[in-house]
Amino acid sequence: MPDQAQAQKEKTVTLNVQNETVENVFVQLGKQTGLKFFYDQNVVNTAPRISIKVKNSPLQTVLDKITEQTNLFFNRDNNTISVGKQKIGNDVPKSKTRTIKGTVVDETGESVIGATVMVKGTTNGVTTNLDGNYTLNDVPDGATILISYIGYQTVELKSGSKELAKITLKENSELLDEVVVLGYGNIRRSDVTGSIASVSSESISKVASASVADALAGKMAGVQITTTDGALDAEISIRVRGGGSITQDNSPLFLVDGFPVDDLSGIPPTDIESIDVLKEASMTAVYGARGANGVVIVTTKNPKMGKTSVQFNSYVQTRTLAGKLPVMNNYEFVMAEYEYQMIRKGSADTFIKNFGYYDDIDLYKYTDSTDWQDEVLGGNPISQYYNLTISGGSEKTKFNLSYNRNKDEGQLIGSGLSRNNIILKLNHELFRNLKLETNATYRTRTIDGAGTSGTNIVTALRFRPTNGLTSGASLDPDDDDENLDEDGNSLNQRYTPLEENKQNYRKREETAISLKAALVWDMFKGMQFRSEYGISTTDSNDDQFYGALSSTASAAGMNNMPSAKRTKTHKESYRLANTLTYRNLFRKIHNVNLMLGQEINHSQNNNTFMSARYFPVSITAEAALENFALGTPHQSTSYKAAPDRTASFFGRGLYDYKSLYYATFTFRADGSTKFAPGKQWGVFPAGSIAWRLSKEKWMKSVRFISELKLRASYGLAGNNRISDDLWHNIYRVYSGSSAPGFNNEEYNYYQFADQTYLYDPDLRWETTITRNLGLDFGIFKNRLTGTVDVYWNTTKDLLVPSIIPNSSGYSRQMTNVGRTSNRGVELSLNGKIVQTKNFNLSASFNVAFNKNKVDKLSSGETEWKTKASLSNWYGTYNYKMEVGKSMGLIYGFVNDGFYTVDDFNFDETTKKWTLKPGVPDNSSFSSGNFSFKPGAMKFKKLSDSDSDLITEEDMTVIGNTNPKVTGGFGLSGSWKNLDFTAFFNYMCDFDVFNVNKLYLNSAVRRNYSNLSTNMNLARRFRYVDDAGVNVSSDPVALAALNQNAATYSWMSVTQGITMSDLIEDGSFLRLSTLTVGYTFPQRWLSRLGVKSLRLYFSGSNLFTLTGYSGYDPEVNIQKGLTPGIDNNVTPRSRVYTLGMNLNF
Repeated sequence: MPDQAQAQKEKTVTLNVQNETVENVFVQLGKQTGLKFFYDQNVVNTAPRISIKVKNSPLQTVLDKITEQTNLFFNRDNNTISVGKQKIGNDVPKSKTRTIKGTVVDETGESVIGATVMVKGTTNGVTTNLDGNYTLNDVPDGATILISYIGYQTVELKSGSKELAKITLKENSELLDEVVVLGYGNIRRSDVTGSIASVSSESISKVASASVADALAGKMAGVQITTTDGALDAEISIRVRGGGSITQDNSPLFLVDGFPVDDLSGIPPTDIESIDVLKEASMTAVYGARGANGVVIVTTKNPKMGKTSVQFNSYVQTRTLAGKLPVMNNYEFVMAEYEYQMIRKGSADTFIKNFGYYDDIDLYKYTDSTDWQDEVLGGNPISQYYNLTISGGSEKTKFNLSYNRNKDEGQLIGSGLSRNNIILKLNHELFRNLKLETNATYRTRTIDGAGTSGTNIVTALRFRPTNGLTSGASLDPDDDDENLDEDGNSLNQRYTPLEENKQNYRKREETAISLKAALVWDMFKGMQFRSEYGISTTDSNDDQFYGALSSTASAAGMNNMPSAKRTKTHKESYRLANTLTYRNLFRKIHNVNLMLGQEINHSQNNNTFMSARYFPVSITAEAALENFALGTPHQSTSYKAAPDRTASFFGRGLYDYKSLYYATFTFRADGSTKFAPGKQWGVFPAGSIAWRLSKEKWMKSVRFISELKLRASYGLAGNNRISDDLWHNIYRVYSGSSAPGFNNEEYNYYQFADQTYLYDPDLRWETTITRNLGLDFGIFKNRLTGTVDVYWNTTKDLLVPSIIPNSSGYSRQMTNVGRTSNRGVELSLNGKIVQTKNFNLSASFNVAFNKNKVDKLSSGETEWKTKASLSNWYGTYNYKMEVGKSMGLIYGFVNDGFYTVDDFNFDETTKKWTLKPGVPDNSSFSSGNFSFKPGAMKFKKLSDSDSDLITEEDMTVIGNTNPKVTGGFGLSGSWKNLDFTAFFNYMCDFDVFNVNKLYLNSAVRRNYSNLSTNMNLARRFRYVDDAGVNVSSDPVALAALNQNAATYSWMSVTQGITMSDLIEDGSFLRLSTLTVGYTFPQRWLSRLGVKSLRLYFSGSNLFTLTGYSGYDPEVNIQKGLTPGIDNNVTPRSRVYTLGMNLNF
């Protein structure tokens, strides 16, 4: 082709190489000319080494010299050169040739730029242009055309095929999975020597959700992902391999495009390219202080060269309550209320006033009951999501601009969330060896909600189903006499949950901005310097208002008047990182990758708080929050936290010999301002090795094995997630009515030591040691691939609040004590079951077994006990840690049914019940008019005490909140244009502390509040017979009435008690996602200028198989001391989605 030869002669090059590989020569020629070389890797790898010395010679001269030495030939098309190897004797007479033209696209309809289109067995080939178009001349009749591109399956077509007009390349998942993201760089998966779990954008895109947690749950072995509850703004909780810290945050380090973030709740899934989870120290040690609990690396979609393309994704969702807790209907509730009044007062006078005569109670069977769960959590709220992405660019400048908007209506009435996200990535080649990468993000979030979700949920569960009287007349909320019991206590059930909801106003607004830039300098062959700087700011405003009719207004000291409060928070952080990386292949067998780096991280929080009370009764939330001066000032604080700074130096060395033997070494030294001078620095080294057996010559005969690699690693990582100033005193300025001072005098403003713990200047790093053995395998040409890992993690020098003598003025001090461990096994499998032209089916499965243990506590201590934050709860502790046992153990009393008449002596004169000697005595748990009698719940006497009285000494371990098994499995496939995905996740053998159960099964409730159907007449021990007569003072009648009772009386206790009846097995299997989609044929869309269009329908949380009686067994994992509590949280919804993916 003379015109192409002439074009090549226009460029001159200078080259001086001796015994160099052809591939390295192509790299040098590309840098000097700006041209790109495309070639078959096998052809280049088998070509002989070459020696050339030229100065300012035409490019064509150099190519001719290469041809002479290698028998390679070149074909120029615009700015690309395709490389081929001549096969002697394969020339076809040119008289029978043709010209073919066409377009190469991917499965989404996007143009594939730089794809090679070549006549098989010849050097005749071209590459596609910016529009994906090609023109190939001199094609012999009957020849085979090869179409190939990196990361895609090669296509072979005959020269006469009509499919050459439009060729669709399919992604090659084996090649796409080759690269994973490590700290400060990438690596081929085949070169990985540690434990990494990855999820691709393809997998994430199959879940229609604005939450990353929904897309990841159950997909990675050993990575437990939950949300705190079903609220729209629920935080995402991620725990890798159990977590080893007792009191500190066990969440991993989250990095989005290299920048640390607090969580992943604000990252739109449609913007994610990949997620890689580094699970052990050989991978995480390069992050030092922050990597002890694993590292989650999120990479958002990067700019790609090509013609500007537009993608639009949208869906609409509706939600419904996945399940309700069974509560009493009108008749059951009124019967329970009658019993309550008869036992409490000995008469039915108050009952008759509100609910009518006992003989008329049957009429309630025919009235409509109100289940307030339907009113507060019912309905079918609508959510909308929109994503618009524009990307493209030239070889020098590429961009990716994404806008995301979602507006959700929550399942909880009055709740809602709206988000806007803008992400701009712009990469520009400043000079031949210098690139600029920029990344700008702007995010806003507005959360609407009435008060806190827990308050609304518990109110809905416990509010009476009827107002009383068959006429429907209601209890008068303004009648003080009616709303006070005989002791003058408020009944606290004046207003319905809907009315209360209207009285609680809350709006949280958040704006976040981040700017990141990096300079990448390719200094010389194999050497690259990268300098990146990022800054991020987040401003949030949280407004709350409680009206005159709210329960807050009726609390003591509030005088039934409105109140308001506002919290403003400002957080800023910056990061500066510099890395120097050297990569080279020596003598084609020694592959070296070295990296040195330095990093500085800084973050600081400021917040202000103000509150006011006693606003005018009729004031609106907007008016009160606009002008706090209309109320009486209550509190005002302003707090600027000490800056959290970390300086780091780190390095990593990767080496492999012939892609057969691998070694990795990393180190990091971190200095943190959270520790005193002299204690600030921690050093965290790690190393790993691997042996790729499948590359051994003696393994070639085992043909069914495609991949086999053994791995081993050992390393250290740190944890400094404590408050910033625990090593010295700090002070705060405060205003309020309870200022400390002589004679309790008030001061408008004062300064005081603002610390819960006594400072400790000897605090040091908490350190985690990880050990890992792994096996990666693939069989039957990688139709089945998998990974097995066995690990043992030890966390020492635990940062825990230890008890100290009160003479210090404090009760606790943060110190380094103790040691914990996690041991486990993980298995991941991926299989390609069917692969044909029209039908594909694949499956995935993962399972993880984990067991944690407390190895050591403070010197001389063998156990620690602590108490979860629960209101009106008995005792000083309900969780326990003991050396040699698991963390997260629930500590309480063991239920032993209920007391029967035979357990008591009855005094006919005093009408009092007295326990017989030797019967365990629970009487300390009953008070007031709930006198201790048959029907009360009974606990086992476990202590050696001579007394029959049940005390804290009779408490024992009654539950373990740590799941022994976690995992997930799924199926995905396609038939022609139809596709489907189904995914399940599961957790086995763990306990849930069901606090809600006590509230609904006992007297720990508000007056006139509802109960669980578990306490209906047919099951509970009761004191009123069918005629409405109180038989609690008639032993014979009471025994006869309850001969078939199945559970204790709901009037057993008047305070919260941690007991075995509240501990339930939380094991579950959940259908997380089911999606069916249809991609329209291209021939239907081409006239409309549309490249691809897919419509899909999806369901999430469709069903859960579990024996747990609460809303959902997948409760939030709190800190190590008090996990697994289900207490008044918004239940998860069942979600149905209709969406589309559009490309044009």
